[in-house]
Amino acid sequence: MHVAITGSSGLIGSNLVAALEEAGHRVSRVVRPQTSGTDGALTWDPAGGEIEGGGFEGVDAVVNLAGRSIGERRWTTEEKQRIRDSRVPSTRLLAGALAGLDRPPSVFVSASAIGFYGDRGDTILTEDAAPGTGFFPEVCREWEDATAPAVAAGIRTATIRSGIVLSAAGGALERLLAPFGPSWISPYRWGLGGWVGNGRQWWSWIALEDEIRAILHVLEGGLSGPVNLTAPDPVTNKTFMRAVGKALRRPVMLPIPEFVFKTVLGSELAEATLFDSQRVMPAELLEDGFEFHHTDVTATLQKAIGS
Repeated sequence: MHVAITGSSGLIGSNLVAALEEAGHRVSRVVRPQTSGTDGALTWDPAGGEIEGGGFEGVDAVVNLAGRSIGERRWTTEEKQRIRDSRVPSTRLLAGALAGLDRPPSVFVSASAIGFYGDRGDTILTEDAAPGTGFFPEVCREWEDATAPAVAAGIRTATIRSGIVLSAAGGALERLLAPFGPSWISPYRWGLGGWVGNGRQWWSWIALEDEIRAILHVLEGGLSGPVNLTAPDPVTNKTFMRAVGKALRRPVMLPIPEFVFKTVLGSELAEATLFDSQRVMPAELLEDGFEFHHTDVTATLQKAIGS
């Protein structure tokens, strides 16, 4: 199988490339024209609305993982526009290019996030749940809607709503462990960490290995539409942070007040990434026969960050 991938240098993208190549598939990275060291890659310029459309002729599958990190900077008006612009127009550009091919790919897998659901309390959320309200749920909805040209062209299209991906190599977990800057001042590594606010909000997570395996399952199977990429055992924030403490062999005994995170990160970013409650279940994957290798958050965290 020949697979083209945008966002191939990120945590998920780089691991997906490695997994595909190890399985004997051919991978073409989709990069910006100025990117160095990527001979033979396909090029696009999402900001300029340009894409090497003809290079996708005959490609079997396309995976779109491009998108600016949502958790590294305060959500100013300008930053929120950059977050949206890194997802919606680029996905629309790519989907449109694929729809216009004489030999389009058989499958288009495009990233999304469980942020689609917003703050939903204790409600169990499967793929048929309505979108939430607020900035990031709206971005996720537009992001998914931007795949419409591919859908209209008859390309099997899946939008993968990923949860918190657990990996020692970076991503959301790295940011969580060091919310105030460098890892050496992480309160959790010094035994000063706690759960976030009241700790009752639901966090839906997935091991990096299962994230990659699930994407491969979607590529090789028949799923289309939204697909939740989360382990089938979401946990409360208090349970999650106590599992972090066990992995680090450090105590987690007291809450960290909401105002601390809102002061450091900004209120809107802290709400969306730390305090929104999303109890997500991977109904489509489970119904399709996918078997998770990691379903216990404590064991998964111990493997990812255990000292």
